[in-house]
Amino acid sequence: MKKTGLRIKLSGLSRIIFILTTYYLLLTTYCLYAVIATRFADLILENVQIGESYNLRTLKNCPMVITNLGNETVDVMIDVEFPMGDVKPGYEPIPDPSWIQIVPAKYRLGSQEQGSSDIIITIPNDKKLIGKHFQATLLTASQSFPPPTGNFIIATGCVSRIRFSIGGMGPESLKAEKKRKKMMTLDFELIPANIKVKSSVELGKKINLREKKGIGLTLINKSTEPVPLIMKSEVNMMVLGTEKEYEIGDPKFLTIKPKKLKLKGESMKKLTMYLNIPNEEKYKNKKYVFLIKAEVPADVPVEVFSKLYVTTSE
Repeated sequence: MKKTGLRIKLSGLSRIIFILTTYYLLLTTYCLYAVIATRFADLILENVQIGESYNLRTLKNCPMVITNLGNETVDVMIDVEFPMGDVKPGYEPIPDPSWIQIVPAKYRLGSQEQGSSDIIITIPNDKKLIGKHFQATLLTASQSFPPPTGNFIIATGCVSRIRFSIGGMGPESLKAEKKRKKMMTLDFELIPANIKVKSSVELGKKINLREKKGIGLTLINKSTEPVPLIMKSEVNMMVLGTEKEYEIGDPKFLTIKPKKLKLKGESMKKLTMYLNIPNEEKYKNKKYVFLIKAEVPADVPVEVFSKLYVTTSE
């Protein structure tokens, strides 16, 4: 299976955004008498306009191409149907499959021959459709002639999907735009950036550093929008760098609570750190640095860090 991605933007009053996922779909049988492939499995159109018709071939050279990879001549038939049970989130079944025409919808292909059809989409002139997102199925079926060695018929088929949004972006683009705007409003910090515990910490005990040592962390959200955060201790050499006097502490010795939170806009939250270093000889009278991370989970995570410096008892 070969997959490529194509995103095309067209300028003008009736600009359409195409997102074309290309597959070579092969539906095979144990005999190679009838094998067909269609070039795309998922076609997404955005910002199509009411009262307009679009021919994907003439608009941006996007015909539907069918290839007969079998050994026999086949008759190919392409039908537009309601979605076959797999409606993508944010979409609804096309109200009327006749909005999409395939020209030609039938042809005969010899072995290894290709045929192409125009996909013509016509949107009714109905303002109630603006902002709607629809999905349709293109069912490509082929039927071979009886093979030389028998009197049975082999039929194969491919299923493609067309999704389109009227008068605006599609659900995926709207979601991505929402994330982008949210990322632009992020404005939070974790303070202090560096914490040094003045007195030594005991081994073999779970120590509440806020209660026992008077130190803690504070998250501050300066934005008006809430921000989800995940707290953890980890080793990140790019952030830790080279510490001359301190060894890197094992992250599993340090716990931050709460681990997950949603920080309200224009607010702050005090965090509590718990340190539990085993009572073993190798940990005695040592200096350790621990890295604390506050992360906004996203496609491109946003992270801020703080360092905790401790000295263990003898």
